[in-house]
Amino acid sequence: MTTYQPPEDLYDAMAVLEFDEALEAGDPRYVDTLHARGDFKMNGLYRLLCIDDRDPDHFVLPKKMERGSYILFCGHIGCGKSTELRRVAKKLNHKDLFFVVFLDALKELDINNIGYADVLLALARQLFDQLRKNNIAIDQLLLQNLQDWFENSFAENDQTREMARKLLASAVTGTLEQVGLPLLSHLFGGLTEYMQNNATYKPDIRNVITNTFSQFARSFNQVIVAAEDAIQKAGHGKKILFIIDGTDRLRSDDGQRFFVRDVHQLTQIDSYFIYCSPIHLLYQDSQIHRSLQAVTLPMIKLHDRRKKLQTENYDIMRDMVFKRLVPQLFTEPQLVDRLIEFSGGCPRELLRLLKYAFLDVTGNQFDAHAVEKAIQRLAVDYKRILDSDDYEILAELDCSEKKDSSSERMRFFLYNMIVLEYNNFWRETHPAIRCLPAYQQACDDVNRSV
Repeated sequence: MTTYQPPEDLYDAMAVLEFDEALEAGDPRYVDTLHARGDFKMNGLYRLLCIDDRDPDHFVLPKKMERGSYILFCGHIGCGKSTELRRVAKKLNHKDLFFVVFLDALKELDINNIGYADVLLALARQLFDQLRKNNIAIDQLLLQNLQDWFENSFAENDQTREMARKLLASAVTGTLEQVGLPLLSHLFGGLTEYMQNNATYKPDIRNVITNTFSQFARSFNQVIVAAEDAIQKAGHGKKILFIIDGTDRLRSDDGQRFFVRDVHQLTQIDSYFIYCSPIHLLYQDSQIHRSLQAVTLPMIKLHDRRKKLQTENYDIMRDMVFKRLVPQLFTEPQLVDRLIEFSGGCPRELLRLLKYAFLDVTGNQFDAHAVEKAIQRLAVDYKRILDSDDYEILAELDCSEKKDSSSERMRFFLYNMIVLEYNNFWRETHPAIRCLPAYQQACDDVNRSV
């Protein structure tokens, strides 16, 4: 087996570097960052899933469990949530634990126009596909109510009748008609494809689901119960766990609608769910905590509140860089630390800075000029979305005791990573913004007024 080696040529390294890429479990570029995030531990997530984690080498589920759990895995975009969720999915997909159904909403759905109906349809399709892949069968009688819901709801609706007819007709291949799980997989796969690619049918499908949601939820819950029984008999797990990645990329208003306004629909499906969520939602509406339980993945800490450097955490972020290119591609070792410092401890920002620095390299190495230009480019990116009044708010956050933690503007800052949150709700302005003259002037003004 070939041992992974990072690229030794700068152009080769940059050709494959993606700062939005989530690493799959087992990727050789993965670096364990959990102990670099303050006092954060993943055990809180496991316990919300009712896992007995007293033996770290052997997790088990108790014999009696609640009907389900609905968890938000929160954090800034790019802090590493998607990568960690993939490792959670692999760890918990076990005969003594869960049958994990993983949905990447960025790949499977239109993330710029998404609702609860889109997600639940895609989850159903994903469940049916995975049951078939694992040769797990369910009695047709236990699936009939969900099939009837489709036929009664879509085939009898004027706007969706033709679509339903086509999906049912295409389920016949030659002289064979698909039934049971293959049929449901085909029907829900067709609905998901229409939701993703057909703007004409998308609102009609959503309206049907909204108007018949109680019947859909009851029928889907019956299938989940039947599926769990079949999964246990086949030795593939005790309960079903749905993990939904990518929903942290919802636009602010869309996230509010999905996680707050429509939370009742999400929690009518009786199972275990982990939804990836943007951090600002925790401060947007107190209602979110009534139905959903949150676990927040903090940013990597590069220094503490007293500005003392966390040198071991710099080592971890250096390792992230050197898993993607060799150290010899920097003219000076300290240039890596310079990029780390201005990443604010965010893996995505660190890789983004590498991409920016590549725009100004000469030859086959990062030099000081390219690194400083990258920092300037990142600072300008944030300058474009800041108002002149914002600098005073940010300066007060960093330079005084006045902490504006829950205003509409602070939620905007958190959503756009203008302000970064670390463990214990400690926040700081993104270090690239702290380079801007307007921010430095605002800090001078705040310090003079103290």
